[in-house]
Amino acid sequence: MSRSRTSLCRTTLLFVAIGAVAWANVENARLGGAENIAVPGFGEDGLRIWEMRAFQAIPLAHGVVDAKDLLLTTFSGPKVETILKSPNARFRTEDGHASSDSRIQVTGPGYEISGKGWEWDSNRSRIQIRAHVKAVFNEKFDGLFK
Repeated sequence: MSRSRTSLCRTTLLFVAIGAVAWANVENARLGGAENIAVPGFGEDGLRIWEMRAFQAIPLAHGVVDAKDLLLTTFSGPKVETILKSPNARFRTEDGHASSDSRIQVTGPGYEISGKGWEWDSNRSRIQIRAHVKAVFNEKFDGLFK
């Protein structure tokens, strides 16, 4: 299976897992959703490749889930690869999209990116930050602009 197809499958599983956790307890759903959730995702080799945590996940209509205090971590083997933080996010589990008008912070090896308002298309493995984008790279770019 190609890397992008595998990535798409794993990301789709993330959205399905979020929906499943949020809908798992009907009483919790009526009282405001599930709290303090952690949903791991595993690769074909059985290793954890991502983990989504949220203080609260509230199921809405048509497979939409609102998450509060989102923390999404991706892994490369045992090492943390990327950390995404946002106070709010809306996941559309049926089409593999997430978005928010809130701020976002993405941290990875050698970079930090922040901004306000974002959209994530898991089908293309792309995130778009809409406004007030700031990127800091901790790498040297010797000879890049010569």
